[in-house]
Amino acid sequence: MGPMTLALLDDDAYFGEMLSAYIRGSAFAERFRLKRFTAGEEGLRYLLEEKEARILLVHESWLPLPEEVFVHPAGAVVILSESAAQGGVLEYPVLCRYQPLDRLMSAVASHYNEYNAALPLRGIRGTRVALVHSAGGGTGKTVTAVHLARRLALRGERVLLLSLERYGSLPWFTDETGGDSETFSRLLYYARMNPAAAAGRLEGLVRRHGYGRFDYVPPAAEPQELEELGAEHASGLVEAVRASGLYDVLIVDTDSYAPALSSALFGPADNILWLVTDDLVHLHKCSRLLRSMQAKETPRASWLSKVRFVLNRSTGAPLNSFEEYGLKIHHRLPYVPEWKAVSRIGQLHRAPAFEDTAGLLLEPVGSGAGL
Repeated sequence: MGPMTLALLDDDAYFGEMLSAYIRGSAFAERFRLKRFTAGEEGLRYLLEEKEARILLVHESWLPLPEEVFVHPAGAVVILSESAAQGGVLEYPVLCRYQPLDRLMSAVASHYNEYNAALPLRGIRGTRVALVHSAGGGTGKTVTAVHLARRLALRGERVLLLSLERYGSLPWFTDETGGDSETFSRLLYYARMNPAAAAGRLEGLVRRHGYGRFDYVPPAAEPQELEELGAEHASGLVEAVRASGLYDVLIVDTDSYAPALSSALFGPADNILWLVTDDLVHLHKCSRLLRSMQAKETPRASWLSKVRFVLNRSTGAPLNSFEEYGLKIHHRLPYVPEWKAVSRIGQLHRAPAFEDTAGLLLEPVGSGAGL
């Protein structure tokens, strides 16, 4: 479907101009065209005469509206309030006008999709899926995923970072999420109960990372939530993001200690960034895991050709021979001395050499992943 009409009924011309400028300059322009009404007579005439599918964004001062408005065959009604409190009848939610416009528009789109599942609002983007994986913890998966996501976002791509770690790196997101501890639970509920509907509801669950400028779903606060996530549901989450058409890139931070769950994502992934370190014990684990996975039913070429082995904390000439473990290193991320001990997450924000290299991890490289 083409862009949906968003009819704004609000006396505040400044707010209308601000919303119009935001939509035009954002990814919402792919899905919405805004019509603004500041005069009651003109707005009510539009409501009663226009029969096209639409979303009404109505300021509370315009209430009550004619009953005919609420029986429109296609669309939704959302009330704008001056109050910070949200609520309203489920069919007609009340949203605070004074909030970031990306959050406001995401809530509007999510509400429409929830009640119009047969004709949802979708984006037009094809999504590339990149996994950040490792054979064990402590290899720097999350910091790599964050810096990769940030660099892609700064280049103008729409990026979603999804953490599927049972014990996720919450400090990266704690200061961002506030009271969103149940958001991941809702995402998992949709994935288990109705994967097809998850695409339409995704937009109401994502948040914008202040530092990284990418979108993310607040990670699970309780490990039990991810222990209940089946492999088929994890794959369903990836397909839901693709079906939404909202993102250019989905980056998945996998769980090193749930190989069955992570390997289920190898199939739908376009790239697998497999982090290793120059450490004897880690390399033994990595080699054993790779050989175990190759012994499974999954054909070797179906996923191994997607793997790019990334040496993290590189200090120059390695101590170990990666070839002895069947590994071909595609990228090297530099060792950052300032990260040896960290007391604030902000310390992990700035490392130009690391940032620059992480931003290139999805660039084309020579074929072949070793083994």
